[in-house]
Amino acid sequence: MNDTINYKNIIKGKTIPLIILMILACSLLTGDTTIILPSLLFIGILTGIMKKATMNELLLTTVLAFLIGSIIAFIVSLITVYYAEGGLYAIAVIQYAWLSVLLYTFVGCIGSALGYYVKEEINQEDKKWN
Repeated sequence: MNDTINYKNIIKGKTIPLIILMILACSLLTGDTTIILPSLLFIGILTGIMKKATMNELLLTTVLAFLIGSIIAFIVSLITVYYAEGGLYAIAVIQYAWLSVLLYTFVGCIGSALGYYVKEEINQEDKKWN
């Protein structure tokens, strides 16, 4: 396993903006909080499958994208909550935000690791048949 990290490969391509858009779509379309963690896990698995990089580069890409996406989704939901429910409820959402951003990032990293191993297994099976 190659442990060197190419930092240019982390931000290269359209992976980070695509992940951020998927997180925003997931957070805006799922009003139910029980479905957001499985959908973020699925986004992480898709990230692991589509990014052609080493495991370390993949995890750094996932952390960066999920942090940015979670913070942007939090800001959008905070604005929505402020106008819909009022200022006191928005303060309660702000107090809970750091925990949700860390949880979303953690779930995304687990999903990307799973996706990486799925991709590696598919590539090994592909090499076996060729």
